[in-house]
Amino acid sequence: MKKIIYLLLTVVLSSCNYYFELDGVDAGEKLVLYCFPSNNDTTVIQLSRSVPVNKKEPLDKNMRNADIHFTVNGEEQAIYWNEDSTSLLPAQCYYTLGKWKQDDCLQLQANVKDMPVIAAKTLMPASFPLGEIELLPKGGSEKLLQVRITFKDNATTSDYYGIRLVKKEITRSDGDENVSFNSVEFDLKDEPLLNSLSDLDEIFMFSDHFFQDLYIWDDAKIQGKEYTLRLNMDYQKDFDVDWARFSYSVQYKIYLYKLSPEFYNYFKALNDINNNDLGNHGFSSMIRHYTNVSGGIGVMGSCRVAETEWLKNVH
Repeated sequence: MKKIIYLLLTVVLSSCNYYFELDGVDAGEKLVLYCFPSNNDTTVIQLSRSVPVNKKEPLDKNMRNADIHFTVNGEEQAIYWNEDSTSLLPAQCYYTLGKWKQDDCLQLQANVKDMPVIAAKTLMPASFPLGEIELLPKGGSEKLLQVRITFKDNATTSDYYGIRLVKKEITRSDGDENVSFNSVEFDLKDEPLLNSLSDLDEIFMFSDHFFQDLYIWDDAKIQGKEYTLRLNMDYQKDFDVDWARFSYSVQYKIYLYKLSPEFYNYFKALNDINNNDLGNHGFSSMIRHYTNVSGGIGVMGSCRVAETEWLKNVH
């Protein structure tokens, strides 16, 4: 076995190459755009400037005077500026109001003095084709809970999906209540649609993490089929300790996403970069970030989000 691993390492390490792209060293600043329209009523537009490697003077972060045009099916939308951070908006960003429908064509163009014009577009996807949601203990285990999501893929389109689960933990002690919210990291061993690691990957200690615990997949393996996701997570039953006046309970909220190709490709690139352990140590080619912003950097990608009510714990 040691000889096999040694031979595999020899093949991988001998195939490594280094490529330094120096053509862009003298490149000027570019606009950086991050915009993720959804079926919510507010679309945030975040603009910033890239920093060329040869730039010595301080970066000018002022984006207040950008000329932004945001259209939906060719119809111009009003653009607003938000100065200070709020519960709904980050500080110093642009935004527009409106709920967008399936197949709406969203286009953005932005211009700042002395910088190249940028442009990007995306189409609003359909809603998540949910069939059924189940929460149940994994097998006979008292420590694992399995989340089952049944959905039916559209046979005539290429589709992209996502799921995120938030756990609310409530503890009460002597009349005081504490509530915490955390996104869940799933165990993917029972879900081949999301678990992309092979035995060889485990030998090289590759990882399979998803950025911000948003688990994404495409329909390449399930085109037109009904499918049930099986995602495992740590499980703790609710309990009360009467003599100590202490209680613990859990609730779950599931967010289901239908993604545009741009949204999916951007987050897939982030996952590939974060999981490229050999590349992080110089043993393979680094993976490039995805962008669909013409003339600039960043991404504009849309999604439709559906969320459940708070689901009670399983007993």
